[in-house]
Amino acid sequence: MKLLLFIIFGAIIMINGNPLNRECKCKAVSNTVHFPFHSWDISSCKLCSCNDAAMVNCEKACKAMIESYSLTGCGKVIKGSKVKYSWSAGSCSEGVSKVEYTCA
Repeated sequence: MKLLLFIIFGAIIMINGNPLNRECKCKAVSNTVHFPFHSWDISSCKLCSCNDAAMVNCEKACKAMIESYSLTGCGKVIKGSKVKYSWSAGSCSEGVSKVEYTCA
């Protein structure tokens, strides 16, 4: 019985990611090939659902981070380069923006 529960719990983790620890991660990626320029760990939560504010607002937080990043020149990226944001909210959501930001 214990082995069966262990197998079921392991399968849930493999399918849905780790439900015990979710993280919101953000990347500035090139607008064409999505090569990552910089990444940030924005937030994390233990034992939270996809309805937790840290997961619901992950994309919005990442968008704000990339807007600021582009205004400050995107680090050592060539001026005028264009970046998009890529976010991952654990197993809750992920994606790449359609909006491009020009590095100052």
